[in-house]
Amino acid sequence: MAYYAVELDPSTGKTLKMQLYENVKNTIDLRKQIMNGELQCTIIKPELICDPFQVVIAANKTLTSKKRTTKSIFTEMLYNLSPSSNISQSLLKFGVDDKSTSLLVVTLENNGSKSDLEMSDNIFALVKGNILDISELGCTSDIHAIRKIYKISDAEYHNVDLLDSVVSRIAVKE
Repeated sequence: MAYYAVELDPSTGKTLKMQLYENVKNTIDLRKQIMNGELQCTIIKPELICDPFQVVIAANKTLTSKKRTTKSIFTEMLYNLSPSSNISQSLLKFGVDDKSTSLLVVTLENNGSKSDLEMSDNIFALVKGNILDISELGCTSDIHAIRKIYKISDAEYHNVDLLDSVVSRIAVKE
């Protein structure tokens, strides 16, 4: 499996795994399974992600925060990706809809857990679409949409790395 994996903050004991897909045929089924609590993952619109590190920051913030704003760690990740403090707006903006054919699927595993490893592999195997290398994430990004969501001005965009601007907004959101 060609997924991207990174160990999160040591205090969490978790590893984040993500896989990028295009031409997905079963988004409706995947969303239903997530909403019913049958799949332990989140699915993000890849066009709003400029770099995997953006998701890593949101996941770390989710797992190290003392309080949770949403019902699950997976919806909390979507909430933390958004600069908005409006939960439903955050979930709608960063979560996929039934018509989405490009998906970024994100799982969390306990470090060293073989059953979690199998769970991530099983989730990734359920997606009926073409796997893309995570390095292609930037190619799927909609820079205009990212700048609009995070309110990045022309001056900031031309003088500061886009990822730095996005990550700083995620980090300071209360």
